[in-house]
Amino acid sequence: MSKSAQQSAQPSQLDLDVESAESKLTLDEMTRVMDVARTLRKERSIAQRELNREDTIVLLRQKLREAADLAGDPVTDEQIEVAIKQYFDNLHEFETPEPGFQTFLASVYVRRYTITAWTLALAAAALLTWGMWFGGLLPGDRQNELRAQQTYSQTIKVVESIETLSTNPEVTSQAEAARAEAASYRDRGEVSALEQLKSRLLQQESVLNAEYRLMIPNDGLSGIERLVEDTGGVSGSYVIVEAVDSRGQPVPTQVRNAESGQMVTVTKWAEQVPLEVFEQLKADKEADGILDSREFAVKRRGEPELEITLQNGSGVTLERGRQITQW
Repeated sequence: MSKSAQQSAQPSQLDLDVESAESKLTLDEMTRVMDVARTLRKERSIAQRELNREDTIVLLRQKLREAADLAGDPVTDEQIEVAIKQYFDNLHEFETPEPGFQTFLASVYVRRYTITAWTLALAAAALLTWGMWFGGLLPGDRQNELRAQQTYSQTIKVVESIETLSTNPEVTSQAEAARAEAASYRDRGEVSALEQLKSRLLQQESVLNAEYRLMIPNDGLSGIERLVEDTGGVSGSYVIVEAVDSRGQPVPTQVRNAESGQMVTVTKWAEQVPLEVFEQLKADKEADGILDSREFAVKRRGEPELEITLQNGSGVTLERGRQITQW
């Protein structure tokens, strides 16, 4: 016999190892093998990879019989059939785990992504709400407190500007009183009162900052006499004035119209003067068409009031009368 024929007639070492391994399997080991097989089977696609049920039963019956015979266990065919039936009956059966701490941890772990998402969402919502409250975006005491503090800061800036601009001791004293008044409103949370105070101070700051002269125009009308229609008498003599800056440009100015009682912003209006001054100016302009004394008053920066510079025939500076804005 040739050497190749002898090699083919002898079983391979791999076959002997497989047969030896099968002969050494006990029933418990076979059960563990089936557990592993069951676990693997659960991970496969049932429609494509699961073994034919009948083939599986035949294979299990054969392996169980061989395992029992090897172990010397007196297992009958009926017992094997019952074991196989129970195996298939419980193949996809779910048993609810007993409640407990480990079960709770397992449930949390399974839902960890959902729980994390909800936790982050709730934390973000809480942080946003807190931020809106702290920033004063939500109605309530915090919002009123922040508004009061903000308005107070703005008011104090105006007060400081007035104190810097003012050359009038009375105005400076009023600014110091306004500072204390603003602090009182802030502490009580009275935002509306603070806004009104700030508005009043802004108006005063604008007046102090203004610098112009009131000039009587040469061109056109320089004065008027105002008649009261119901009596036919003269209600007053007025010279027309125009507010101009150092470059001769008109300066918008707030004036109270004596006839309406309303504040009006204008650049030209009429100032009341005594009749003798009115006649004096009238004669001066009729003489050569030009007024020799055109300056009526000066508004200096830092001062709250106009300084009248026009004098009467005796060299006495006039006192300011009333104003009208229409004629």
